[in-house]
Amino acid sequence: MLACLGASLGLAPAHLRGPAARLALGRATRAFSGPRQAVIEERLASAFAPLHVVVENTSHGARKMLSPTASAARAVRRKEDESHFKVVVVSEAFEGKRLVGRHRAVNAAVCEPDGSLGFHSLEIGAAKTPAEWELDSAVPPSPKCAGGDGRGMSR
Repeated sequence: MLACLGASLGLAPAHLRGPAARLALGRATRAFSGPRQAVIEERLASAFAPLHVVVENTSHGARKMLSPTASAARAVRRKEDESHFKVVVVSEAFEGKRLVGRHRAVNAAVCEPDGSLGFHSLEIGAAKTPAEWELDSAVPPSPKCAGGDGRGMSR
């Protein structure tokens, strides 16, 4: 994630400064990226042509997998290991839109064609314009989810 942040601030070589390169660079720095996370990243990139995008899997199983005590048995991914995501999107497409409109646009981009979310929880950590991001790139920490860890999902 730090490499992705550095690239978005112009700290990477010129060949790593395009949106697709930053997206690939961000993927390369994560320990786990499942198929649902990849779909979310692609949808956000397609919808907003972001200057900066981070999709973080905050699911209960994904956090366990990253711990040093994770067993080899946990290496098998389950659907509930991709149930919670936090996204940060910086795009010129947000220019002139109020926060609620930005969040609605992010939700619409991530939703399935039938309008459903397809997973348990989407947290929008930030949806900013490049100028806003330059002034303040802080992303608040995530609250604990009170709605479960995705077990029993019907999808």
